[in-house]
Amino acid sequence: MKPLLPPLLKHGDTIGIFSPSVPATADYESASVRAERFLCDLGYKVRRGILWGKSSSYKSGTAAERAAEFNALLYDDEVECIMAAMGGFVSNGMLPYIDYDYFSAHPKIVVGMSDVTSLLMGLYSKTGVTVYYGPNFVTGFARQRSYAEFSLKAFENAVNRRDRYYLSPPDHYSDELIDWNAISTEEKIIPNELITLCGGKAKGRLIGGNMNTLTSVWGTPYMPEIREGDILFLENTEEWAGYVERYAAWLKMCGVFDKIGGLIIGKHRCFDSCGTGKRAYEILLETIGEPHFPVLAEFDCSHCAPMLTMPLGVTAELDADRKNVTIVYGDQDG
Repeated sequence: MKPLLPPLLKHGDTIGIFSPSVPATADYESASVRAERFLCDLGYKVRRGILWGKSSSYKSGTAAERAAEFNALLYDDEVECIMAAMGGFVSNGMLPYIDYDYFSAHPKIVVGMSDVTSLLMGLYSKTGVTVYYGPNFVTGFARQRSYAEFSLKAFENAVNRRDRYYLSPPDHYSDELIDWNAISTEEKIIPNELITLCGGKAKGRLIGGNMNTLTSVWGTPYMPEIREGDILFLENTEEWAGYVERYAAWLKMCGVFDKIGGLIIGKHRCFDSCGTGKRAYEILLETIGEPHFPVLAEFDCSHCAPMLTMPLGVTAELDADRKNVTIVYGDQDG
């Protein structure tokens, strides 16, 4: 069964910005304008959601208000893509208020990352429409231009291809925390290297997101069931060794690692090893035990910059030996 794909994104199209959690457009006004200018300079229009510039402490509004902002962009015929401004902690509160029937009948490109995982899971679970784990508006495009350009091109590739294509990692990346109110956008330039933890090949449905946020929808109607043979990707940021072990053990007890056909682990920004000297992926693998599936680590689907966009629900091929991930739009498993 082929997944439902939203229409393509063209230069000149309108990208609607919504704030599912953190009031980024209020807290980081200059960065929001910088990201807006970046997208407009490259041929897009930006439609500000109704919560742009608004703040209610740690969030942009109530769950119902945040969902209303999303739904308004969904109903707007001039908006072709809906992009999260930033993540946070409370995106899952929106899920009961989203108009899934309308989204199913009128699919649009929806993209975001981190805490936005909960919304992506809900949309995909309820409708089967492919959604995209990719750059948030502020954290993706209000940064060093070379990284912003790479992330945008990778996003455009993900939403506009309908054939087989390779997720090509960047040559360099940055793992630093950004002060979004700062004027400078200069960032680290670290040589990139993917790491094979367990060799082999796998082919299956691509599913996953932020490890922490998955817990906010797990066991609800908004979480898609993990299937036999799925290619699972996981990423996290600014966590510590015990956290990674805890949630890896949780996934193991849920039977996830008995089902999946392959695992992709994203870079973990600012990881605290607690004196163990271990990387986050080493602790995760230690907790899983001897995997029966290929595992590729340090992939660019994370809070580091730039990032690749992962289309949820489409078929992916993982070749851990060659450190390759390929999207196969024309040959879906569902």
